[in-house]
Amino acid sequence: MEWRRFASVALVAVVGTFSAGIARGQQPIASGDTSWDGVTVHVMRLVRKHGILTLKIAAVNSGTAPQRMIFDFTGDNACYLVDEENGTKYFVLTDKGGTPLASGNEWVRGGHGIMRDVAPGKTLRVWMKFPAPPPEVK
Repeated sequence: MEWRRFASVALVAVVGTFSAGIARGQQPIASGDTSWDGVTVHVMRLVRKHGILTLKIAAVNSGTAPQRMIFDFTGDNACYLVDEENGTKYFVLTDKGGTPLASGNEWVRGGHGIMRDVAPGKTLRVWMKFPAPPPEVK
């Protein structure tokens, strides 16, 4: 099975689309295609609190084949948010031991991340914590 790195389309576009959050089961606040065939990532919640930005996404495999979804949190292929207005990248926060603050965190390809095989019709839900952009970034 071929894996494809998470297309940053959904993550790159979300900074600047802040929301009070959407409860599970409700409509996403943003959506984007990925480099995985048949997979769309939906931003379900994006909340800024105490200098931390919490992102909750749902990666939906609506294709006909299983997809190996990989979200890297460290290294050259790490997931990040982009403040397009200021041209700043924000990488996943880590604790004092260097472990990323994200769901399902495990050792993936020499770093931390999430790697799951997602069957057609199934959804992978993931959360990540990032440093919040300055308050003036809306």
